[in-house]
Order: sequence, then C-alpha cells, then structure tokens
Amino acid sequence: MIDIKKLRENPQPYKDSASRRGIEVDVDGLLDVDKQRTELIQKAEGLRSQLKLEGKPTEVELEALKVKKSEFEVVSADLEKLNAKYLDILNQVPNLLAENTPDGGEENNREERKWGDIELGFTPKDHLELNDINDLFDFEAGAKVSGSKFYFVKDKMLRLWQSIELFAQDVVRAEGFELIGVPHMVNYEVANGTGYMPKGEENQNYIDQEQKLVLIATSEIPITGYHKDDVIDLDQPKLYAGLSPSYRLEAGAYGKFSKGLYRTHQFDKLEMYVFCKPEESDTWLQKIVEIEEKICKELQIPYRVIRIASGDMSAPAYEKYDLEYYSPAEKDYRELTSCSNCTDFQSRNLNIRYRNDEGKLEFAHTLNGTAVVSSRMPIAILENYQQADGTIKIPKLLQKYYGAEVL
Repeated sequence: MIDIKKLRENPQPYKDSASRRGIEVDVDGLLDVDKQRTELIQKAEGLRSQLKLEGKPTEVELEALKVKKSEFEVVSADLEKLNAKYLDILNQVPNLLAENTPDGGEENNREERKWGDIELGFTPKDHLELNDINDLFDFEAGAKVSGSKFYFVKDKMLRLWQSIELFAQDVVRAEGFELIGVPHMVNYEVANGTGYMPKGEENQNYIDQEQKLVLIATSEIPITGYHKDDVIDLDQPKLYAGLSPSYRLEAGAYGKFSKGLYRTHQFDKLEMYVFCKPEESDTWLQKIVEIEEKICKELQIPYRVIRIASGDMSAPAYEKYDLEYYSPAEKDYRELTSCSNCTDFQSRNLNIRYRNDEGKLEFAHTLNGTAVVSSRMPIAILENYQQADGTIKIPKLLQKYYGAEVL
C-alpha cells in the first residue's frame, strides 16, 4: 500500500508508475473518494462527541440524543461503504518506480553486465535430453500422481539439489542471514499484504477457500508476515533466509521457457529477505544482487544481470533485478534469480514499523532476493557442466556436499 499523504501532495508520480506498468487505476477517483471519506470521518467524529451527556438528561435532551444517534448510525454506515471503496482503489495503486527504471515490457529489460565463459566446444544437450541419459526426474509419473507440471526427483538430481542448497545456505549465513523455516500456508491478510493476491489472470495461487488460506509461492510471503503489527529493532537490519517449497499455478505458462523443470507447479527455494531502515534499502538491494552473483561465480555459472523494465514489475516492487544464466542448449540467457526493493509498500500493508533516531515510528523497508531455486540452478549446472558424452561434472565447490566429482 502506498502512502496516501504523499499521493495527495503529488499524485502525478503515482499516475506515471501505474501507466508505465500497464496498470489501470483511477488515481483522481481515489483522491475524490479520499476527500469524501475525510469529510465523513470529521462528521462522524462531530456526531460522536454529541452523544455524551453530562448529568441526568431531560426528556428533550433524550429525544435530541436519539436523533443524533440515528444520524450517527447513518453516517457510520455511509463511511463503512465509502471506506471499502477507498481501500479497494488504494490497494490497486502500485509502488513508485526507482530512477532509471527502463520503460516497456520484458523485451525492454536492460542488461547491466555479464560474466563467465559460454563456450563448451561441442553441441550441447538441454536438461531434458540430459535427463534421458542420467535418469534425474520423472514427469510421466508426476502427471499420473498429481497432473501436468508435477514430477518426481530421483536420487542423483535430489542429491545435486541438496548440495546446491547446503552450499547456498553456507554463503548466505556467512553474509549474516539467519536461516528460517516457514509455514507453507498463509491467511488472506498476509497474502494480500505482500501483494501476492492480485485480481484476475495474474493470480497464481493455490487457495483453500474454506479455510481462507493460500499455499505460498515463495517464503517471502510468510517472512513478511512474521513481523506483522510489530515494532522491530532496526539498529541492525533483520536478515532472514527462508527455505521452503513454493507452489504456483503457472496458468498460461507456455512456450520454450516452460518445458521440463523450468516452469512447474512446485519447487524448493532459498529466499533472502531483509527488513531495514528506509535510507538503507538501496544499498541492501545491491548487496543482494552481489550475493546472487557470488553464488554464480563460485559455481562458475555464466550469467548476466538484468534491470527489470516497468511493465515487467509487480505492484509492490520499486526496483528489481534478475540474474539470468547462460543456457548453452538455447544459446540464450534465462531467468535464474530475482531481487526487489519493495520500500514500505508491504510493511505499510502489514503494519511493520520501527523507531527512527528521533524515536518516531516509521514503516520499515522490505527487500527479497532468490539465493537458489530447485527448478533453475540445477538446470544451469546440468547444461554448463555437461560433457560431450552426456555425463555431468559436479562443480568443484559442490563436490564436498555431493560426495563425488561426477553426477
């Protein structure tokens, strides 16, 4: 949720942000409803103050009190309806956009830098072909048990993922992140507050409507809710690394980047999450990118850093970067990790505050970034560490976790 006070003072940047993201929201209509709401609040408070009588009231005063009480109830009912309309529009207004955010959609994402050797010296296979040789996962059995885009992970592949996971945990812990396990379901308030319950086709959630619970698409969701309604100590930023399964409908996800493991309904993820002071969030976003790059460099995975364009960003994000690994099979870069600075958008929704140097309460800033994902990093390793005969070498730094040099 954005700060309504800032929107009142200068609505144009919010209109621009919505327009650049391709989000339709009536900012002027919101300001009109906000004005009406403010007037009704003042009227209701005025009537409320007249409902108190001192001493024993006369019959005339009691009759006048009944009239005022009836008027107050009418105004309160009108205010409740108007407040619902106000919140409905307010929650559609996206966060502001950082300076130098590229305009346009995914095709306008801007390359910032790249790293790594992308030459294998032979015709590479994709991860599905490598699966045929190495027996790593089984989509046919998954479809039989659960449906399309579900799968079984077999011994060698599971051990590879566990090795990646343990390695990445060591990296993020060395950077000060505290490992945390999370609930796999959250209530509607937390899902809405983090921005993971959008309307229409963008809703990618599995929902238990009877219990009003949502299966998490990332541990970012429950970690944000972890400090809901808290006043937290931010003398030092709070750094969490959430390890959890992630569940996504991925409705309408077709095309060359949807085959095999790349886009599935369930996967595991290690997610970095930061609560910090507003003046620190820009620095922490770059730090998260740096950690994501460090993981790739230490595993010798070729990658590039992408600055995400406005039309490819979700409503909570103020600034966003992706890391894309180089796919020798596709001869192109494909998304590996992402990270976002959501400023106070999520914390305002969930009332997560801290005391500034003057002792005043302010909303914390929140940031999230992927360390590793079971549906992406293993593909990057399979494709970049494959040998001409289809066997797979294990990256040097993973060998102590895996217990061998070859998959």
